[in-house]
Amino acid sequence: MTPKSSWVSLSSTQRDELHRFAQLPGWRLVSSESIPTIFPSAFRSKLDSGVMIAAPTSSGGTYLVFNARRVDFKDRAIDQEPFAVIVHSSGPDPSGMFLHHGDWEGRTETPYSSFWSQVDESGVGDYFLANPPSGRTSGSLDELSRGDRGAFETAIRYLRSSNTAH
Repeated sequence: MTPKSSWVSLSSTQRDELHRFAQLPGWRLVSSESIPTIFPSAFRSKLDSGVMIAAPTSSGGTYLVFNARRVDFKDRAIDQEPFAVIVHSSGPDPSGMFLHHGDWEGRTETPYSSFWSQVDESGVGDYFLANPPSGRTSGSLDELSRGDRGAFETAIRYLRSSNTAH
């Protein structure tokens, strides 16, 4: 399936929030409580955690991608839903892009049975924060997992190609 992009306008509060995330290069695991408010509350309730990825642009800004991990109860899987925006020294662009129905390798994962046990006991929570993949909660861009790298590269490709068309 070909990914689809959708653009959304950012409020000043959301722009401030995203600007703070863009200050640290590399990637880091973000708890469900720290997920950017650009994600609607109903969608946020389905998110375990996410990976915030920041990388420099060629013009001195920062590509910022938040790769949300959505719990898909029906398929008993974890899907990724990235949001991308360019952040300049003055702050983020006035709009950002969600990327839906991605097709990169590692986009959908089947979590361990212990994940579903925790979800059954206490809700979506922060399983991946307490049990980080490969035991790491942050790192350089070179250390991104396969799925997160695919989400980042695909989101940036779409962001670059459609940034002037939205």
